[in-house]
Amino acid sequence: MKVAIASTNGMVSGPGEAEEVHIYEINGSDIKLLDSYENPAKYKEYARGVYMLRSVMDKEVDAVVLSEIGGPGFRYVAGKIKVYIFEGSENEALKKLMNNELVEAKAPTHEHGHHHHLEI
Repeated sequence: MKVAIASTNGMVSGPGEAEEVHIYEINGSDIKLLDSYENPAKYKEYARGVYMLRSVMDKEVDAVVLSEIGGPGFRYVAGKIKVYIFEGSENEALKKLMNNELVEAKAPTHEHGHHHHLEI
């Protein structure tokens, strides 16, 4: 499975807020980092998460792990890639994904303008 994670300082972040995007290949118990790049959403003003999501879809990922997702982003990827919501470290998210412990999101975590941020 090819998965993208929105990441800031090793923590799972939102698609519009993350500093970087990391693309992994998960094959059984093997995890390989394929790509790491600056989040294209960082410099956008509206529906920023869609820019990050478009970038990972261009890389043909099967799934994305985020700390949250708004309505515009969720509608953009609905039926195209799986979305998993997880708050915590990127490494823990990868472990949970490998063990099938993450639940696929069925709806946005918020609508436009209502952001939830994890304080650490």
